[in-house]
Amino acid sequence: MSAGDEQLKAGTSKEWNWHPDLPVAVTPLFSWPPRPIATLRWFVTNWLPITEYLIYALMAWAVWAWVVPPLEQMQHLSWGWVSQLWARNLILMTFFAQGLHLWLYGWKKQGDDFKFDRRGLAKNARVFLWNDQYWDNVTYALLSGVTVWTFYDVIVWMGYANGWAPMITFNSNPIWFLALFLLLPVLQSFHFYWLHRVLHVPWIYKRVHAVHHRSVSVAPWSGFSMHPVEHVGYMSLLLIFLVLPAHPTHFLFIGYSLALASATSHAGFEKLVLGDKAHLKVGSFHHQLHHRYFECNYGGPEMPWDNWFGSFHDGSPEATERVRETKRHMHSK
Repeated sequence: MSAGDEQLKAGTSKEWNWHPDLPVAVTPLFSWPPRPIATLRWFVTNWLPITEYLIYALMAWAVWAWVVPPLEQMQHLSWGWVSQLWARNLILMTFFAQGLHLWLYGWKKQGDDFKFDRRGLAKNARVFLWNDQYWDNVTYALLSGVTVWTFYDVIVWMGYANGWAPMITFNSNPIWFLALFLLLPVLQSFHFYWLHRVLHVPWIYKRVHAVHHRSVSVAPWSGFSMHPVEHVGYMSLLLIFLVLPAHPTHFLFIGYSLALASATSHAGFEKLVLGDKAHLKVGSFHHQLHHRYFECNYGGPEMPWDNWFGSFHDGSPEATERVRETKRHMHSK
């Protein structure tokens, strides 16, 4: 049995300060023959007991209930409610990204426990604004990212306020209402994979996506640090709510899953250590492999697109060699 076929236990290795159990797991939802028990277990572990998805869903409900301006107010453009949306998004992005950054990199509350890459953030590197990865990432995330996010927010909220966007409620369609929370992350993964493949077309990569990939050793602010053109594409999934029957809480939920989750997926750590035993899963080793090796894992573990199209890196040495061979072949052209 080859090393790639064996179960590699979580821990340190030659290439990583720490890695989870390998091979990397992806959703069994599309397995053939079907694996209903494994699929159910996948959804349960992604939602319970306390997970990112649950946190974003609860946040979406709270914001809709207490913070969103009345829909009647959003029927027409006004700096009042638009600036309120922008400020809220700015505060949430800063709270998530800077909070994680301080805990993991500023205060180093858990040292290097569960940290993937041995390297830290780049300093005195001319590729970044002000030669500093941290301030470069913050600038792109807040000035470009939050602004583009708010732009799409304004369009969809006006859609709900004026009846352009189909709206359901829990009482009108409880099954679809609940099912959407399970299906939307799958749709998000579908959108992200195909957008990401386009971004890796050499001409586009050099002019757009390279801004994001300068952060080889990622940290919370790296996730939402992108070229403005990439922000436009990345957040464009929000426009699906102009045609998809849904509730504003679903719209808020997927907005947080796109923007705020970029901070956690790029945290550079697999888990947060809270107290002595409380571990909250944050970082994505699946995506960390993409930042290390580039031409692999274009999607997320919610859909097996990479498995189907031959770009999946499961963390094994064999997968690393395959990706390196692919890159050598691409560069030879």
